[in-house]
Amino acid sequence: MKLSKRLKSIADLILDGSDVIDVGADHGLLSIYLNKYKNCSCLATDISHKSLERAKINSIKYNSSISFMVTDGLNGINLSNQVIVIAGMGTKTIKKILDIELDNDLIIMSHTNINELKEFLVSKGYNIVLEKEVFDKQYYTIIEAKK
Repeated sequence: MKLSKRLKSIADLILDGSDVIDVGADHGLLSIYLNKYKNCSCLATDISHKSLERAKINSIKYNSSISFMVTDGLNGINLSNQVIVIAGMGTKTIKKILDIELDNDLIIMSHTNINELKEFLVSKGYNIVLEKEVFDKQYYTIIEAKK
């Protein structure tokens, strides 16, 4: 299974055996990869039923064991001791999702307003422990943040 350079860069930041919530999972490939190659327990979420159907097909194709949930952001999810990954959304959407009380480790890849996102994370009590640019047809910024 091959991931895009940006998704592989995110996967490389997640420790083996982690519990992961992949918000906006779309096709589910990040969650599938983490489950198969890093022994992670993954919940792939998306607001789109259609996206999660595609993720379920991919999960069967790659023989992975991940969970799925149609939800808006983090609504209705048990957040204890889980790494939250949000990739491929704009800062406005990411801020809306994260504007709740959290103490989870975060891995975020926004394609807009990176400085605004970092200021928001700091205002929520997070430390930016890593900021990495990845070129994959365009530049993406990956942020790892911890409380």
